[in-house]
Amino acid sequence: DNLFMSQKNVLIKESIQTKKSFTDNKEATVAAGNILFENGYVEQEYVDSMLEKLETQSFATYIGNGVAIPHGMAEGSKYVKNTGISIIQVPDGVEWNEERAYIVVGIAANSDDHMNVLASLADAIEDLEEAKKLWSETSVDKIFDLLSENL
Repeated sequence: DNLFMSQKNVLIKESIQTKKSFTDNKEATVAAGNILFENGYVEQEYVDSMLEKLETQSFATYIGNGVAIPHGMAEGSKYVKNTGISIIQVPDGVEWNEERAYIVVGIAANSDDHMNVLASLADAIEDLEEAKKLWSETSVDKIFDLLSENL
């Protein structure tokens, strides 16, 4: 069962931004959350929940290979309207837990979908070479295709 095909709206091209830069991971988290808000996946309050997660459980927001996954606290799921992700490419990287994140993936999911989204995402970027393609690819269409074929 391919989560991302069965729920076409989990990733939309409007949720992908390239060539961004941020001063810190808080700014990046807010940006990822705002994309989810603007595209109707979450209520505005979810962005605050994402910041709370970053501040209290930062270790849970970076998964390696230059990929950060800011998401809300468990209780923040009440602000999630639809399961979805946002993708922000940060070519120069942004410091994240003493690492650098080049791809910031905002995740909005209810508790049931959350692990499915994470598992699908992990499959897509577990290979460093695959992840690096996302770091440097400037075409939104190509990023969308790369993730869609992997997810």
